[in-house]
Amino acid sequence: MTERIYDLDDPAFGRLFTDLQHSWFRLETLQRYDVAYEKEEFDAFLLRGEQPGTEPGPWQEMIRSHAAAGRKLSRVHVVIEPPTAYVRYELAAYRANAEAGEDIRVIPVLSGNWPEGVPYTDFWLFDDRDLWLMHYGQDGDFLYTERRAAPEELEKAIRWRGFALRQSIPLSDYVARLAA
Repeated sequence: MTERIYDLDDPAFGRLFTDLQHSWFRLETLQRYDVAYEKEEFDAFLLRGEQPGTEPGPWQEMIRSHAAAGRKLSRVHVVIEPPTAYVRYELAAYRANAEAGEDIRVIPVLSGNWPEGVPYTDFWLFDDRDLWLMHYGQDGDFLYTERRAAPEELEKAIRWRGFALRQSIPLSDYVARLAA
């Protein structure tokens, strides 16, 4: 039976982050996500040029706690260039997470190209044992997340992570390159 979660606020999904033992990895492949908790801040960024808040909140405190305990937290976003307005917003919003201890990286690609060995599938991998595929609609709206537990699927996700990390550059390098 496939385990699915349809609400990102579901406590079962939240426990994946808080009960972490060793690591998490997030692959982001979309150029726009449409999630309710970002709407107001994204609109302010898009319409008024306001930068996302950088004050640490509960999410950043959790990241800081994991990092202090020696857990490895990493994320890679495949960015099709030129970056969309949403990706530019997200790059700015990532700063608070990076400052808290998450290793955030980018794989810049030109339209029509895709990094070798990296899937077109968003996912979270927790402790190399919990793989959650993220499913979104055409406009980036979250539909559900689906747990995959078969050993061969976990091995595939670990390989995907390796391909993504090897082809990525640090967020700070990418942001500096955009500013130049």
